[in-house]
Amino acid sequence: MNYLKMLGLAAVAAMALIPIAAGSASATTLEKGGVVQSGAVAITASAESSIVITDTETMANTCSVSSIAGTTAVFSGEKVRGSLSELSFTTCTMSPVTVDVKGGFYIINESGTTSGSVFSTSVSVTVPTTFGFSVTCTTLAGGTKIGTLHGKAGSSEHATLTIAAVLSCGFLMPSADWSGTYKVTSPTGLGVRA
Repeated sequence: MNYLKMLGLAAVAAMALIPIAAGSASATTLEKGGVVQSGAVAITASAESSIVITDTETMANTCSVSSIAGTTAVFSGEKVRGSLSELSFTTCTMSPVTVDVKGGFYIINESGTTSGSVFSTSVSVTVPTTFGFSVTCTTLAGGTKIGTLHGKAGSSEHATLTIAAVLSCGFLMPSADWSGTYKVTSPTGLGVRA
């Protein structure tokens, strides 16, 4: 009888833990100035420093002007997804850098912070090289992590987007690094929470 009681108590305890485990899957929610959003969020960012697209050995293309703009489809979810309306690289040491497909993005909260990992989806950019030909570099359709959105939730400060990405560029130059920092000019106080 004691064995049956212990087995019954163990089953009850296990069932009590199921809602806790199911509820622990973290969602990502955007906020502006500390206010959780209830609709799509338009985000605009401009290069805070020079943006560099380089292979790991020889080519470096530095662009002093670059901008990103997009709008999320939702404000909350496991991934906050959106599409880009603008992606540009100008005033570069080797021009032109052509954006063939703007693609999309998604943000996932970094647990315990007001920041989020940013992923780029299906972006395609043609970049000239020092060898006299151009290469087309892309991000994966399922998402390539390109950096971190450092949130400024609950404030009137601007968030920043630090880019540290590896782009796929095909046979002639298998990969390229995309690096730099963007200032989120709108909205102010953008943050990411679980």
